[in-house]
Amino acid sequence: MRIGLVVDAACDLPDACLEAHGIRILPCILELDGRTWLDERDPGQTMMFYRRHIADRATDARSSACSAAEISEIFLQELVLEYDRILVITACAEFSDMFAAATEASYGVLQDYRERRATGERGGSFALRVLDSGTICAGQAVLVCRALQLAGEGALGFENVRRAVREEAGRVTCLVVPGDPWYIRRRGFDGKHAAISRGDYALSVASDLKPVIELNGGRSRTLARRRGFQAACAHAFERVGEAIMQGTGAPVLALSFGGDPRIIRQMPAFKALEAQAAAAHMELHLAVMSATMGARLGPGALSVAWLAAA
Repeated sequence: MRIGLVVDAACDLPDACLEAHGIRILPCILELDGRTWLDERDPGQTMMFYRRHIADRATDARSSACSAAEISEIFLQELVLEYDRILVITACAEFSDMFAAATEASYGVLQDYRERRATGERGGSFALRVLDSGTICAGQAVLVCRALQLAGEGALGFENVRRAVREEAGRVTCLVVPGDPWYIRRRGFDGKHAAISRGDYALSVASDLKPVIELNGGRSRTLARRRGFQAACAHAFERVGEAIMQGTGAPVLALSFGGDPRIIRQMPAFKALEAQAAAAHMELHLAVMSATMGARLGPGALSVAWLAAA
């Protein structure tokens, strides 16, 4: 029985990790000043979006899921012949329409897969499940890594892996530091509603107090405010370090950055966190933030996430 793992383009895992584990991407639609692209997490294209479009406040930027019909076609044309069980882990349903679109698509796939598999001479049963991660960016990446770990251990069947991942989704903590709070004030995590208060935005403009925002279970709150982006990132990394010392629920940390990740790698606070993670035998993934979420959170945004211990 072959189990496939599918994510949407907003999941911030490095390309090498996605390719190594055969994780498939459901593209998102990115609209920039009336022009439309598919965000498929292509590294070169993503960096082009940041350089040419996302960094310009005047650009009218929107992102959304593909239609249910388009998602169904992806499954029926490609995936139902390759896998016997498929788990789709989407960005938080509070902030993205991908969960709703993928869920609707799954109904059609489960009705039509038999004919497709028969034509492709693929016997046996088939199952498709869609899971709301309850998080975004690096948070979604952490949950996907946990699913890979559980599936790789082989002790749990497909349904038990799905249940375990669903139960653990509520323990994923994701911290977000906006590089330019204008974006998160104007567009928010869902592209429509402000994610920080008018007061937080005023403090950021007047005093360069960057908010550190905590996301958990589809809810957000401002955890701290620090003067300057590097100080805010250092605070976020300190919180991660505290979690490592207390013990985490999975040996993995994920980070993403809305731009060249080398900017993060050069930070002393990141180097300290990297060393702490290595000492604790934890995997650390640093990826470019998807253009889908970058259009909402702005260039220079950071996300970092981990799974809290039970």
